[in-house]
Amino acid sequence: MRLIGRFVEIGRARPDRTAVVILALVPFLLFSPALLPGRALTPVDQLFLVAPWSAIAPDTPRANPALADVAQVFHPWTLYTAREIRSGHLPLWNPYAYTGVPFLSNPQTALFSPLTWLTWLLPPTLALTLPQVLKVAVAGPAMYWFLRTLAISPLPAFIGGAGFMLSTTLIAWLPWTYSTTMVFLPILFGLVERLAERVDRRRVALLALALAGDVLSGYPPSAFHGVLATLAWALVRMPWRTRPLPFVVGFGAAGVLAAGVAAVQMLPALDYMRDSAVFFYRSQWTPPLAAGARSALTALMPYFYGAGRQTWSGWQFGIMSTYVGVVLLLGLPLALLTWRRPATRPLFLMAAAVAAVHYGAPGVEALADAPGMALVNKLRLMPLLVFPICVLGALGLDAVARRSAGAATRPILVVRLWFVALVAVGLAAVARMIGDPVVAGLKPSLVTQYVAFLAGLTLAAVLLLCWLGDGRARWGVALAAVQVTSLAPVAATYLPVRDARWLYPTPPAVTWLQRHADGARAVMADHVGFLYGIRQASGYDGLTPRRIEQTAGPIGSGNARLAGFLENVAALHGSEPLAPLSVLFSPVRELVGIRFIVLGRHAEPPGPGLRLAYDGADARIFENPAALPRAFVARRARCVDDRTALRLLRTHAVDLSTEVLLADCAAPLGASGTAERTEARLAVDDAERVVVTASSDAPAWLVLTDTWFPGWTARLDGAEVPITRANHAFRAVALPAGRHDVEFVFRPRGLRTGAVVTLVSLGVLAALLVWRPRAAALLAVVSVVLGSTVAEAALPRSPFELTVGPATFLSGSDTTLTVRPRARVEGRWDLYLVWLYSERAVFLAPDGAWGARPTPLRAGVAAGETVTVTWKNAGPAGEATLALLTVEPGGDPLERLDWRFRPSLATVTITAPPMPRPLPYGTLTVLLLASLGAVGLVLWARWPTPPRAAEQMPSRSPRPLPADSRP
Repeated sequence: MRLIGRFVEIGRARPDRTAVVILALVPFLLFSPALLPGRALTPVDQLFLVAPWSAIAPDTPRANPALADVAQVFHPWTLYTAREIRSGHLPLWNPYAYTGVPFLSNPQTALFSPLTWLTWLLPPTLALTLPQVLKVAVAGPAMYWFLRTLAISPLPAFIGGAGFMLSTTLIAWLPWTYSTTMVFLPILFGLVERLAERVDRRRVALLALALAGDVLSGYPPSAFHGVLATLAWALVRMPWRTRPLPFVVGFGAAGVLAAGVAAVQMLPALDYMRDSAVFFYRSQWTPPLAAGARSALTALMPYFYGAGRQTWSGWQFGIMSTYVGVVLLLGLPLALLTWRRPATRPLFLMAAAVAAVHYGAPGVEALADAPGMALVNKLRLMPLLVFPICVLGALGLDAVARRSAGAATRPILVVRLWFVALVAVGLAAVARMIGDPVVAGLKPSLVTQYVAFLAGLTLAAVLLLCWLGDGRARWGVALAAVQVTSLAPVAATYLPVRDARWLYPTPPAVTWLQRHADGARAVMADHVGFLYGIRQASGYDGLTPRRIEQTAGPIGSGNARLAGFLENVAALHGSEPLAPLSVLFSPVRELVGIRFIVLGRHAEPPGPGLRLAYDGADARIFENPAALPRAFVARRARCVDDRTALRLLRTHAVDLSTEVLLADCAAPLGASGTAERTEARLAVDDAERVVVTASSDAPAWLVLTDTWFPGWTARLDGAEVPITRANHAFRAVALPAGRHDVEFVFRPRGLRTGAVVTLVSLGVLAALLVWRPRAAALLAVVSVVLGSTVAEAALPRSPFELTVGPATFLSGSDTTLTVRPRARVEGRWDLYLVWLYSERAVFLAPDGAWGARPTPLRAGVAAGETVTVTWKNAGPAGEATLALLTVEPGGDPLERLDWRFRPSLATVTITAPPMPRPLPYGTLTVLLLASLGAVGLVLWARWPTPPRAAEQMPSRSPRPLPADSRP
């Protein structure tokens, strides 16, 4: 305790400075192995599981599937952007994914975030590592600062800051831009607190910068959540009785200025978001998502449901685990003792509301249809749960730090009862699962996790009771050490550290493609072709061009196709990748120009007509001679609607080498159909500029199988001409007879306007921060008119209701499914029943058996009819959600364009037949005895008595309690 006493003395002298320095340095200590020269904090192992990289892996890959997005998207984006910027090129368009896709217009690229700018200046290893460490190093002090604005004592504020910055939510999502938005939560809440204390121009400017930084961080849905939470906090913390109007004006001005600063990113993003698969899918219908109440166990043992390939929960570690350390967990009920403090009640309400959605409380699924909420993922609310829990835990500990002599009886009772409850829940959870084969290989084992939890919780309870007993600050310092120690193992080990040899080396097969592709597209595993200059029709960027997905998709992992099933589109949310497997087996593979197919070393051709072009030690590459060139001349044209175009393309009912299907026109112009000699050649093939030299002896159409997208313009021999959407997703230009140069140039719509608005807004902010002009004159300068997008109406409620009776039944039994009318609508409908949360599309046939091909449960049903089917030999065991899809007669249930109503859902629980399971009674007995010993220690041990007043550490906070000065 002597060393702890020394730290206490240092903390007494400068508590805030000491706390901030330690919180900022802890991440650099935990991640120090990744900061060594030639090392990087990156999960790139995932890349080396597939050909051709598997042949050149420096070591055995230890891949974590939950981190695949980082290896395939975020870290490649970082390296690609830095390379382009250093070469003097701002990447507006990515020509290497999805047959071309906007890059700057995708908010997740975060090109206007200062963290991204930092990566442009660093070598690759540091560019991937340092921003992640800085997020943690900023999150802790930011949370500490916010807690101090709430007049929380330094030690509880330090513990709260440590819990927030080392929480499993922030650590598990650290490489994603999503985690950056989490860092802004305490900053935004703290700035609202400051604004409520006093409204002045600098506080308005700082709040505007923080709001803009949140939006520009790279994950708009989470920023949307954060802004909503900040708005709610502003409403409850507004000085209603004294000066509400200045606060409202200041907060509103900050919001307007923040929108102006973010305009350079968000205005171009509107086009992509509106034309994305995410918007299309989620504006139709979003499957209800929840982590389930059982995931709350991770607040006790973060790895209870495993991680990586050992996950047995159904959701990945970052979604399931919301661990903030044992000390904050223990102090959580003590926050009830601070109920009269203004911050406590709204934070309890926030935690309860978010927990209800995250854990799936009954009735909250109705939020899926609330305006705006259907467009965001309900499994990304963890920051809004972790944040209030950390604050409430710190408030509870502050009640301990501020307790008066003789007032410890009730807190001691609360701590003891809460300790017993936590131990009982943890022991019951372990006892229920121990011996189950699903956790047999779990590392760390459930026993190890429980022992660590029990030891940490017991130590924290003893120290907390000692602090309650005599009020000495050394107990608080020891609690802070326990808090950091309980979080450090996960924080230091969850993300892998790799040396520079792992950073996207170039296999020989990729080198061969770079030499021979000549602008043609290839199919290969993963989505990193843009790092090597290899063009792909597959891609992954979190949004996905909608028409490319409809043409070459659907999106999803593609694994269902390998297993002989169709992709279950009812389970999709729109943010999934367009997988290489989907493109490989797509009926429009030749149209999108897939000339080369990269497969494993001993792979056979995936179809007829393919020629082996490369046979190396790392891969085989097959050439597809039937692939159309990216640019060609079509002799004939036909105007069709989108559904007709997709049907014709998928059924190969059109010779696409000679005829083009045009959209948004009544009658094609310019093509006579008599051209006999045509030619098209790519003269310039840059990212944002493509020049095609084309010729025809009669009027025809030049087709470029690059993605059609707003912002592309075309010039024919220097004269601007319109670009027509062709073959549903691509570009076409009317070509007069003769030889011509057609130039395509891309400039994102809204970029120039957004840049002007951003510069003006930054100028206003600079004036607010530096100069002293009148506020009215400054605010009058800002008049920003932002482009808006009108969301398509969600699908209406289904006229049929699906019920299962009973809802819980034994695996292998027969159960009755009933479809009852819920509302009358005209016409007849085909009803399909699918298993919702599954990649594989399986359909229940009228005979009660499941099949892989779309078979209607009942065809031609009128809205007033009742349908009953017996599900035979039901299984497998577990919880299942069934979805009833309603389409027009002859419609495709796996084509969302054919959906007319939202699916009707029914959840069933299928129980496995009782089977004897050997229980390790010896282990359970030891755990029970250890638990009883810990409970006895906490309940009946005697604790120190209060010391002399001079020995107690007084609060040095200059801020009064909010209850003393605020309504």
